[in-house]
Amino acid sequence: MKKYILSIIVIAIMTAIYSCKKENTDQAVKQQDEMMVRSKKVVSLIKQFDEKMNSNLKTGELIDLDSAVWNMEALQNYDYAYPDSSTKDFVLMKSHYSIAVDANNKVLMSDVQVVNGLMEDTLIYQLSQFPEEVKCMKFWDVALDSVVSTTAYLSATGGFGFNLLIGTYWGFDEDDDWLWGTLGQEYGDPPVGKCDGTQVGVSDGSDELQWRLNNPALQLAEPYIFTDLETHETTGFEWETGGVYQLYVGWDYPEDNCLTNDTLTYYLLNSHDIINTYDYEGGLRPPTKSFANVEIKDELLLLPYDGQHLHYYTITYGTITLVGLPD
Repeated sequence: MKKYILSIIVIAIMTAIYSCKKENTDQAVKQQDEMMVRSKKVVSLIKQFDEKMNSNLKTGELIDLDSAVWNMEALQNYDYAYPDSSTKDFVLMKSHYSIAVDANNKVLMSDVQVVNGLMEDTLIYQLSQFPEEVKCMKFWDVALDSVVSTTAYLSATGGFGFNLLIGTYWGFDEDDDWLWGTLGQEYGDPPVGKCDGTQVGVSDGSDELQWRLNNPALQLAEPYIFTDLETHETTGFEWETGGVYQLYVGWDYPEDNCLTNDTLTYYLLNSHDIINTYDYEGGLRPPTKSFANVEIKDELLLLPYDGQHLHYYTITYGTITLVGLPD
């Protein structure tokens, strides 16, 4: 049976087109104009920082620690990220750094230059570890983890994609029945495949959900990157009503549950709603932020006399910055 394109977003947009009023159109144009103005300012700041990172700095020049973190994140995304590339596979990789900080929470620009160079080297190395010929970094999220005495500890989470796809949001065929997931897949265990015993080593239920969620039906026409990235984690236990979970939680451990195409569609629709609905409306999406990527890991929760398999979602959001605009 031919695959069909899941029309969650398209249907919503078509409904809006026929029901919206002129003021809604004007508001959309205003928001687009505001995004362009903001994007030009952000790109200008990134370029200024880039010039400093590639110049001979003044001795003793200082910068606020928070500003250093923002700039290093923004520069790596500006130079290397391709968030609009649709990929079937997606993984997260984390690295750690430290930098000296003074009593006023400031750091030397020369030290920032060193750490920024280390991040760039790490990013390039991590990307090189994927054997696929076509691959990309989708985002680079730098976080200030802690400050202990005169040392600040930073971490960077890189989101990498490979096996590029055309940007569509595919639904499930009638024979798309997959086992729920694969414990130990992140350590090299092969995906368990379909419920009928085929496709072992190819995919599983969580993989099928993940690559679909990371490939929305619509993409911005302008090239863009993400800045101000942040990550949220969730499981079905946070999304439960009357004993019914909106995200996968196993129902008869230790059996490897079979997720039929209808069940997977149910989890796909729920995942889409949870990820893209603003937190003040009951979802996870932070105000002013846009969805960047999701990683779904397969976990086992051990209970005193039982256990439960579950899908563990790590969702990254960021602020869209258009980078294809003229200066």
